[in-house]
Amino acid sequence: MRVKKNNRISRRMDAFQIILYVIVAVYCLSMVYVLLFGLINSLKDATDFEWLNPFGFPHKEFGWKFDNYSKVLKEFKVSSMSMGGEEVGFMGMFVNSLLYAVFMSLLSMATQIMVAYAIAKYDFRLKPLLYGVAVIVMLLPIIGSLASEVQMADTFNFRNNLLGICLMKCKYAGLYFLVFYATFRSVSWTYAEAAQIDGAGHLKIFIEIMLPLIKSTVFAVFILLFIEFWNDYYTPMIFLPQSPTMSYGLFVFQTDNRASQPIQLAACLLTCLPILVLFVVFKNKIMGNVTMGGLKG
Repeated sequence: MRVKKNNRISRRMDAFQIILYVIVAVYCLSMVYVLLFGLINSLKDATDFEWLNPFGFPHKEFGWKFDNYSKVLKEFKVSSMSMGGEEVGFMGMFVNSLLYAVFMSLLSMATQIMVAYAIAKYDFRLKPLLYGVAVIVMLLPIIGSLASEVQMADTFNFRNNLLGICLMKCKYAGLYFLVFYATFRSVSWTYAEAAQIDGAGHLKIFIEIMLPLIKSTVFAVFILLFIEFWNDYYTPMIFLPQSPTMSYGLFVFQTDNRASQPIQLAACLLTCLPILVLFVVFKNKIMGNVTMGGLKG
């Protein structure tokens, strides 16, 4: 009887695995199709794409148009909303995106780490209130905070000020607050107690003990935040009109119909290329486990 029960369980598991494999296969094929569609059609002539076969390889009459990518570097320009209305090219938007993503990622992550560490490791009266506020703010829709952000930017003259915008936007704990909170909760306080006996202060404990123990999480969150802010276009569009980023430039480039569809697809792939390279190079860090995740505090 036991053998029969085990066989039944095995058959059920096999059926479940088949369903999982089918779902994974469909998901992967859909992602691969999107990438291949963009890559192949970015190498086509405009006539070939629009009139002959948008879902196949380039027609032999037109051939592969690798020069579409060089055209992007020349044609991918956006007029900044400055007094002179100067055009910002591909490299200018690339630098703006890099500065915006790096500064926003660092300041946002620093804020989330500090708040999560304080709530996870210290006891104080306002601890439940602070935790509740952090979670509630995380649930607010982005558009819901836009009015207050515009008012704050006008009041403190943060428009076209990268540092000011970063300080304004990092006030939200965000989803990664819960990630850092859970990580700090899993780290034993025994290390800090031993350091306190040796005369270490709270700052030294935080920098030299706690941060190294969660460095895998810190690195992974930074990469994910960088990708998030690299793809952000609404914040630079509203608050940094004089410094257009790649995502905002791509939005304008695709909506004003100045370029053909293949060139627009090439611009999209070039915009995504830095974060794709970043993810591929550091995928093990992103997907890795937290170093001391098994310890309970």
